[in-house]
Amino acid sequence: MRCIEKMPYITELTEDCLGIVHVGTGLVTGEDLIEGTRTASQLVQNTENFQFEFVDLSECSELQVTRQQLEEIVREDRVAATYRPRAIVAIVAPADAVFAIAQQWQHEVEDLDWRTLIARSRPEALKWLRDQLVLAQVRL
Repeated sequence: MRCIEKMPYITELTEDCLGIVHVGTGLVTGEDLIEGTRTASQLVQNTENFQFEFVDLSECSELQVTRQQLEEIVREDRVAATYRPRAIVAIVAPADAVFAIAQQWQHEVEDLDWRTLIARSRPEALKWLRDQLVLAQVRL
């Protein structure tokens, strides 16, 4: 993977260009998430075979996101959805507060034709993601 951003929130494009992986550690802010979302939106617009995003917040100790920042993230995701209307998004959020914010995001994008999962563990999210990618290949 190629690193695109700095810690505490790293955004990487997978080597096969099928997906984007975000990893948050320690304190992650709304600005960190917005930057990652903007980067992902740009990558989606320029990567033909993009299929998924994997957001791993299992090492995130605190997520500080305002309502306005969440709205900005959703706006960026709506732009991305015009290029990739059937994206697959898995979020790992074991901490209750982080999980709750992820659920707010999920509620805001539920009208998109994206398949989304918020999981408490990385193995659960990876299994679901693999299953969804298999289904996506069958539908092509």
